[in-house]
Amino acid sequence: MEYNREWSRLDNAAKIFPPTTTRGDTKVFRFACELYETVDPAVLQNALDHTMEKFPFYRSILRRGVFWYYFEDSKFIPIVREENKPPCAPLYDADHKSLLFEVTYYRKRINLEIYHALADGTGALQFLKTLVYYYLLEKHKDTIDSDVVMHDYDASDEQKRRDAFDKYYSAQKLGQIQKRPRAYYVRGERFPEYRLGVIEGCLSAKALIEKVREMGATVSEYLTSVLILSIHEGMTFRDEEKPVSVIIPVDLRRFFSSLSARNFFGTFNVSHNFQEDGAGFENVLAQVKRSFKEQLAPEKISRRLNQFSALEHRMFIKVVPLFIKAPVLKFSAWKVEKEDTAVFSNIGKITMPPELSPYIRLFDLFNSSKRPHLCVCSFEDNLVISFSSPFISSDIQRCFFRTLTGLGLEVEIVSNTTELRGEGA
Repeated sequence: MEYNREWSRLDNAAKIFPPTTTRGDTKVFRFACELYETVDPAVLQNALDHTMEKFPFYRSILRRGVFWYYFEDSKFIPIVREENKPPCAPLYDADHKSLLFEVTYYRKRINLEIYHALADGTGALQFLKTLVYYYLLEKHKDTIDSDVVMHDYDASDEQKRRDAFDKYYSAQKLGQIQKRPRAYYVRGERFPEYRLGVIEGCLSAKALIEKVREMGATVSEYLTSVLILSIHEGMTFRDEEKPVSVIIPVDLRRFFSSLSARNFFGTFNVSHNFQEDGAGFENVLAQVKRSFKEQLAPEKISRRLNQFSALEHRMFIKVVPLFIKAPVLKFSAWKVEKEDTAVFSNIGKITMPPELSPYIRLFDLFNSSKRPHLCVCSFEDNLVISFSSPFISSDIQRCFFRTLTGLGLEVEIVSNTTELRGEGA
């Protein structure tokens, strides 16, 4: 029996993902929660069923229309499975209708992998937190009060599925987006079969914050500086003609009131040219701090939101068929990628109800990527720094973590790569 299939447009950030998805860059990211106990798959399935009642939009599938891709509601039921694929394997297949996320488990870890067109890190995190909440409530119903609530996210279905880009687009004419110079591009031998190498370091959030404050910087400013310097270690003198350019995603919910569980993020760029701006940690940190201060000004954030949103509202863009539009978007994305060296995402501090915290060790996050991608998040005092990269070489990661241990910080390293398995930093 047929039912009325509701559909919705992709948000502004989501539109670029379908035409640029490849086997080498699946546009999938993973959030995980590591417990202090082995995961019970039956309880996790029940928790997922409850979570889907709170996030019905996540039952959407992606369809190809005449002018744009769009979401269509489905009746697919997500099934919990033990992890049996490489991290961030493809979720979207244009020839196969399927959900755009997966929930898996492995030993003590609950994994949520999600296709970026569906949601950003903040939206996915709310889904995972809700999933863990229902899991622990059922698993420990004899010791956890059933009245425990998730205070930090009380949104209606309509608020969760809202396109926040459309809500805050002002149609103000602001001119074209400024083109940036071509950046240094990391090269090297890649993992076979488009595999993704993941190296994670876990350390004390309190200890890192204390060290960073002594330098007069934030955690994001400091780690961005260390990333730039770690990349610089592998550059030749000729390479220094090009800047090391790092893309920083920004959660726009910090600037615009929104409870959307979809995409609502922007980006800004931090770059350092070692020939023009000088070498040394102090020079790099000063440049990074200036960039953060300038680019995170509310007026700059609002301007970029309107500049990027304006593209899809132009009439000639609207009426161009998708079979023409998609290759153009793919080519445009390829050109923009030449302006960036790496990506740094800081989700920040993750909180859970205090009644649930004793059962949770940490959260972590990493992303599929064609270039080095660094993600950071913390839970209580466990801060996890995750490097994902298609390259076999781990020189950048080694340099990065050695910088942290050089401050006297203790870093626990885990990896899925053969090269670093069983080794320290």
